[in-house]
Amino acid sequence: MLGRRLLVVFAVLLGLTALATSLAPRPAVRDGARVQPDPTPGATPAPERSETASRRIERTISADPGRERSTVRVRVGDVLALTVRGNLLDSVEISDLGKLEPIEPGSPARFEMLLETPGELHVGLVDAERLIGLVEVAPAPS
Repeated sequence: MLGRRLLVVFAVLLGLTALATSLAPRPAVRDGARVQPDPTPGATPAPERSETASRRIERTISADPGRERSTVRVRVGDVLALTVRGNLLDSVEISDLGKLEPIEPGSPARFEMLLETPGELHVGLVDAERLIGLVEVAPAPS
């Protein structure tokens, strides 16, 4: 009884596969060579990158004691991927954006943000109460 049901299910699946194969579009053949059909007829070309297009900026700064404060210069519209490395156990905060990430030896704090307003962003350590970096966001070029 169970064997018959499995055979019926198998036959139905085999029939559906044959139906799907017969309805699928076939590649065109010209002069013995296959011609691939255009999957997106009338597709628009990719927009050209202008000078005012956003950029992805990747920077790494150190949170170790005794290091100078780092300055990162970006402009409005850029995406900043900021990594903060250090041999300490603390939290890194960018208070102006309300972002907070833990840092520990071997595990850096990582931030990724779209910069939308000009100004300065302070990057600091919460427990050590120390400023370790500054992100200067300039207005976008016009």
